[in-house]
Amino acid sequence: MSVTSTTTPASQPLDRRRTLLWIVAAAVLVALGAWIGSMYGGMIDLRVYRLGGDALLHGPALYDAKLPGVGLPFTYPPFAAIAMVPLALAPWGVALVLWTTASVLCITALWRTSLTKTFWSFVTQRKRTAVLIALTILSLALEPVWETISFGQINLLLTAMILVDLVRPNDARLRGFWLGVAIGVKLTPLPFLALLLVTKQWKALRNAVFGLLATIAIGFAFAPRQSWRYWTEVVFDANRVGGIAFTGNQSINGFLHRLGNTASWVQPTWFVASVIVGLAVLWLARKYWLADERVTAIAVMALAVLYASPISWSHHWVWIIPLGISVIRGVNRVWGLNPAVVAGVLWYGLFVLRSIWWVPYRDDRELAWTFWQSIPGNSHLILGLIAFIVLAITSRGLTRASD
Repeated sequence: MSVTSTTTPASQPLDRRRTLLWIVAAAVLVALGAWIGSMYGGMIDLRVYRLGGDALLHGPALYDAKLPGVGLPFTYPPFAAIAMVPLALAPWGVALVLWTTASVLCITALWRTSLTKTFWSFVTQRKRTAVLIALTILSLALEPVWETISFGQINLLLTAMILVDLVRPNDARLRGFWLGVAIGVKLTPLPFLALLLVTKQWKALRNAVFGLLATIAIGFAFAPRQSWRYWTEVVFDANRVGGIAFTGNQSINGFLHRLGNTASWVQPTWFVASVIVGLAVLWLARKYWLADERVTAIAVMALAVLYASPISWSHHWVWIIPLGISVIRGVNRVWGLNPAVVAGVLWYGLFVLRSIWWVPYRDDRELAWTFWQSIPGNSHLILGLIAFIVLAITSRGLTRASD
């Protein structure tokens, strides 16, 4: 007996529009909530972004401007400030709602991209909408995600831009270009170029370099003096973005500074450790990429970014969304469904606990942590290491995909 599908081709566009409307509505509600929260002093990074755009329009010099009352400077390349000009021109409430809505939609995009086609093939269009909305809302409980939303940070936008760009087919138009633009906005995604290099994605690498050079050229075209200052001075000043030992800095550099602060061994140790971690991560990411496990390869490569960067604030760790899916898939492939469910609950649940904030922080109190305090205080780094180990173990059964 034949079974007739209840979804006709004519109804599919209507279903997609309905899905989009529900997701946008959920995002706007979150944005409005963030707006209310901002009345009590939140969204400080969004204020800094607007400061950058305003400084280009009216002065003072971009890298001399400081956020009133807080003193935070603009730390991104000039292209980022140019991109923020529309936010600076818009009224504060409009800018906040639009920015937060975009960030929340990027959470949805991360889940939609990270979950495999096999998963979506078992879910009807209506259930997809419910699943995506539920995952998006639940993700707000994750420490890196909520920190990004509450600060008005750009991390979700850049993470979605990179992931969606690189998972596309190799022959997709301008694939890699948006990775280059993301690097031009915030330099931290630079290690992703190494993944393109070792996997011989020459076209994507060319497009990424072109995208980066385009952002630099635009910066020099519209703000030549500030561009020269940034690329010859500001880019080398890691202290400009805040206290390196602060618990919110979940990088190798932050960990070492919490141990030795200004000791002479800290910087060379950070350099050597970053190289070792970078090479290990690159090896594993390449292995997954050649097995056509693209989301996992990209998520693994993000660990190199997070560990090796001088500053990796906890809100930079929004990569935990695709990384968690990768861990679940790896565990399921080797040990089965039940362990995979447990791994997923533990992974996302531990980030909900926000344990890096359980210990004394600020005013260099991190320098006096006991051994037991250092465990929750460095928990993002510890969980990232566990993810790397699990993915390394579960990669043994991978086979290279045919070209």
